[in-house]
Amino acid sequence: MGTTSLVGKNAKVAIGTAKVLGIGTWSLSGVVREKIDDSEFGDERKKFVFGMIDGGTISFSGNAKIVDTTGQVALHEAYDANTELTTLRLYVDNTSYYEPCQTTGYLHPANTTGNNTILSYVNITAANVSTDKTALAQVDFQGDVSGSMVLV
Repeated sequence: MGTTSLVGKNAKVAIGTAKVLGIGTWSLSGVVREKIDDSEFGDERKKFVFGMIDGGTISFSGNAKIVDTTGQVALHEAYDANTELTTLRLYVDNTSYYEPCQTTGYLHPANTTGNNTILSYVNITAANVSTDKTALAQVDFQGDVSGSMVLV
């Protein structure tokens, strides 16, 4: 029985079906479940209960492509407008990708009007551009996941 390895050259970042040009690395990290101390006076050992899950952060970077209006320019605009991205996709190969979950909602504490279940999204929290006289201009995007990313 063999295993299938994922080859990085087949990865990409997209908004919906529009590939973000120039990107050469991406990561999804910091997905953790809170561990809450439930110990009390007199306990010999700590006791824990598990709390909420942090959806983590995403980051991706690569060569700047200022003419990529459906990718890099759209991400800069999403950053400026604080737009909640629901179709940001982090591809692991030609067909499979992580994206914000759109089938199962989670409770959003800021929503106080009745049903506060909403779908997951990513907010771009940093959109940086840098260059050097001996290299191509680079871009770096970072975002926070509200809810969860799912493998599709």
